[in-house]
Amino acid sequence: MTDSARRHTIGLIALALLAAAAVFRLGFDGDYEGMYGICSKVGITLAAAWLAYPQLMLLSAYCSPKLLLALGLGGMVVVARPKAFPIVVLLIGAVAVLEFVGWLLKPLRPPGKPPQGKGHG
Repeated sequence: MTDSARRHTIGLIALALLAAAAVFRLGFDGDYEGMYGICSKVGITLAAAWLAYPQLMLLSAYCSPKLLLALGLGGMVVVARPKAFPIVVLLIGAVAVLEFVGWLLKPLRPPGKPPQGKGHG
């Protein structure tokens, strides 16, 4: 699936969820307020992801998959439980710091490989 097809799919799912939220809000009584809340929050989040899709793809080129997973899961937790924002920020910050430390401590070349360059042999 190409990037434009993925972006169009995200946009269509966002529209479907926002339409479902409108139906739950206008078409039913108070029985479906939970469904309205879920559809509206996830629909708005996916609409924002649809708008920012090129920037998200650029971010994925620079960040590790672990950090992107932490950002995604943290975003979903914040959408579901907004009061958890400080805890999520701390956890994502911890993952980012650990990724940075891991990058600093990673060897530049494999241990058994001799250095290659001018003047060596």
